[in-house]
Amino acid sequence: MYKVSTKIDDVKLFWDQIKVPNILRYNFLEIYYRYNKNIKHLFVHDKNLRLYAHIFTLKFSKTNNYLDKFSISSFLLKFFSLDVLYLTNSFITNLPSFESSSSIHLSSILNSIKYNFSLIVIPDFLFVKMKIKDNDYTKIKVEEEMVLDINEQWICFDDYLNALKKKYRNKVKKITRDSDSLVIRKLCENDFDKYKFEMRELFKQVVSSSQFSGPLFNTDAFNLFVKEKYMRVDGYFLEDTLVAFSSEMQNGNNLCSYFVGFDKELNKTVPLYGRILIENIKTSIVLRKKRLIFGRTANEFKSNFGAFPIESFVYLKLKNKFLRFFLAPIYSRLTLKKWRQRSPFKS
Repeated sequence: MYKVSTKIDDVKLFWDQIKVPNILRYNFLEIYYRYNKNIKHLFVHDKNLRLYAHIFTLKFSKTNNYLDKFSISSFLLKFFSLDVLYLTNSFITNLPSFESSSSIHLSSILNSIKYNFSLIVIPDFLFVKMKIKDNDYTKIKVEEEMVLDINEQWICFDDYLNALKKKYRNKVKKITRDSDSLVIRKLCENDFDKYKFEMRELFKQVVSSSQFSGPLFNTDAFNLFVKEKYMRVDGYFLEDTLVAFSSEMQNGNNLCSYFVGFDKELNKTVPLYGRILIENIKTSIVLRKKRLIFGRTANEFKSNFGAFPIESFVYLKLKNKFLRFFLAPIYSRLTLKKWRQRSPFKS
């Protein structure tokens, strides 16, 4: 039988006794725990298992990317909110937040959780590792993860540029020219105290237009993530004003670009977001990474830089049979908006 703790202090003495990746280490999870009190944190464990998960309230009005805005189903779903058991770290959904040397029994986990939830969400990379007794789970395609393979022959950014077709190479050069007024620098601990309000507001500008919204990440956590060397955060300044920021995290041979914030109105004239992607690519090349993980948003725009999609799925189950009967036909038809994949590299 697995044990489930909701207080991180209860697992402090033994959580790291088995080998886990950085994103599952006690010190890493403690930062999320400390700065995000609006959700319930679950630490699932036995002698072979470490699994980090969340329970939070999800409003279906925040799933616009998956709903036909003109359908009756979409209209009805906007009035629903459910307590969701998300069996991973809901802030970094594309990386596994579990480690186990044996098969994972889902029913044992669910029986060990003493808190209410209505909807179970399991990412595909965990679902395939589980022993599941029933077939009431619905497989849903979610927004693709956009990634860029870093060619081992790219020694500097010019090598990347030379690999692009002329049309796309000119696009990248134009973004660089149009953003050359920016001063970009690595943020340190003192900066987070100084700019915490600005970072919070810039992040909200990006999240507010997101097609899907789970728990809101608390940008005050950057201070500890940087102090503990889990993340690097860069600030983008225009005339001494912070107008954008980006964060990066190394995960083995991958560089992961996660939380970003920028002035959306200024972005119309100064390509802040495009410059952030360019700086991500430069860092990946300098660090000799094999892959840059851009995340799940702005897919078509990112494909202009050579990123390609990796299909991702989640498995859903409503605990209440009545709600399942009513909602399953709706969420089983949820679809993603179509977008055009660009092919910027030379043959």
